[in-house]
Amino acid sequence: MIEAKFQVGLMADAKAIRLRVFKEEQGYENEFDGDEGRAINLVLYLDKKPIGTARLVEIDPETYRVGRVAVLPEYRHHKIGTYLLKFMQVKAKTLGARQLVLGAQLDKTAFYERLGYEKDPTGELFFDEGHPHIMMRKTLKFRKSRRKGANGR
Repeated sequence: MIEAKFQVGLMADAKAIRLRVFKEEQGYENEFDGDEGRAINLVLYLDKKPIGTARLVEIDPETYRVGRVAVLPEYRHHKIGTYLLKFMQVKAKTLGARQLVLGAQLDKTAFYERLGYEKDPTGELFFDEGHPHIMMRKTLKFRKSRRKGANGR
């Protein structure tokens, strides 16, 4: 069973996953930044074992940045990344967000596009420790509430 836990600030399990994926596997040196204390972290657990993480950082009251999306190698290709992004989308909506942005590693853009993200129209690349990235965004949709009319329909 998958369980989601959110917390403001860096969680030990999130840190461990990010160290394994970004530092050990992908070679990033500067994994942690000044947003750690204010970021809303999410860790997904499978049978109480941490398997994936992501974080949300407020840019402005209607825009949040999704980042540090990481899934342990042995759990990839099982939709864990999709679950992470969907949980983050719901969380952002509850906080009043109308838009999500993220800096996607260039080889991961198809994954984000399948989840409704669009590449920044400028198509401008930026490099994070030598890894090419592109900004992507998603406009959040809200369901219209159904109100019953006077006749009960």
